[in-house]
Amino acid sequence: MKPTYMAGLLLLTVAALLMGSSIISPKALTPVRAAGSGDPSGAAPLAPPYPNVTIPGIPPAGNCCLWQLEKRIDGKREANFGNPYQCDKGPTARGNMKIEVKLTTAGPLCDQNDIIPNGSVLSATGPIIRRNDLFADFMGEFAITSPAGAVLFKGTIETLDRVGSHHLFFRCEACNPRSHFEGYLVGQGVQTPAYTLRALIVARGTVPTPGATGAVAGSIDGTLMKCP
Repeated sequence: MKPTYMAGLLLLTVAALLMGSSIISPKALTPVRAAGSGDPSGAAPLAPPYPNVTIPGIPPAGNCCLWQLEKRIDGKREANFGNPYQCDKGPTARGNMKIEVKLTTAGPLCDQNDIIPNGSVLSATGPIIRRNDLFADFMGEFAITSPAGAVLFKGTIETLDRVGSHHLFFRCEACNPRSHFEGYLVGQGVQTPAYTLRALIVARGTVPTPGATGAVAGSIDGTLMKCP
């Protein structure tokens, strides 16, 4: 075969490849998802069933300082509920709850900062899910207000009724004690935004029946953190 013929054949082949690539639609290169395949690629993501909650974290750098926090709490809870529905552990209902407790220092040994003075009030509101046996989960927003009316901290609180965390050693409590709830709260200073509050809440109290008030007595233990 003559060299001239070979060169011409090569040029025709290259031209055909270039022309072919230019007329292929980009969409044709995208794999089509088969109907009912369950593959979510290419589909708009569904909204999450649970709302996202943002809490202040710990800065990755900086000389942060800690003070231990211990407050006695005394107050009440109020709740209302809708019609119960059936779950595998029995009738369950959802509603809204309000917490209001007064804060008092437990003493300087474990309450090492007076940024939250005696007589301040922690109030919180939010949704609650409750079973008929009074096992319940509450989550809401809280605010701590000074006796003078200044809002000191705002943040997120969650409590679990009939959950005991001190049952592994020495049988201190049952895993599902009555008239007992535990939880956590994390918030940031309003007047002093360099401070955050991170604490556990443990108290005596039963989820109140609709329209009634349930007494609360316990403690909040944790830390105040200040970061530059």
